[in-house]
Amino acid sequence: MPLEAEIPHLLTIGFIVIVCIFAISIITLWMKNKNNGVAYTFILLHLVSLSCGFYFLMNAISPDLDYNHPMASEENSMQIGIAGVFWFVSMMSLFISIFQFTRVKRSLGKHTA
Repeated sequence: MPLEAEIPHLLTIGFIVIVCIFAISIITLWMKNKNNGVAYTFILLHLVSLSCGFYFLMNAISPDLDYNHPMASEENSMQIGIAGVFWFVSMMSLFISIFQFTRVKRSLGKHTA
């Protein structure tokens, strides 16, 4: 897919900055609150799988791609498919972590009553 030359680099830099800020925040929160390591682990798995999905998506839309390659369309489709699988894994990890966080809050509420 043809894009302006700067767009892939700007997308990559923006993604890396946001993911790093998010990862540092999650690790800091994990150090302060050690009650729910499973939920924090799934959040970090979310970040890793989301980053892998982003990598494969950027490979598919890279301006360095050889469009005259006989299998370019198939390779792009495969890259987007792999990105979709990683995105699915990342969303499921986030979903599991949300349930883990709510389970801790509910169990904490029962002990205080």
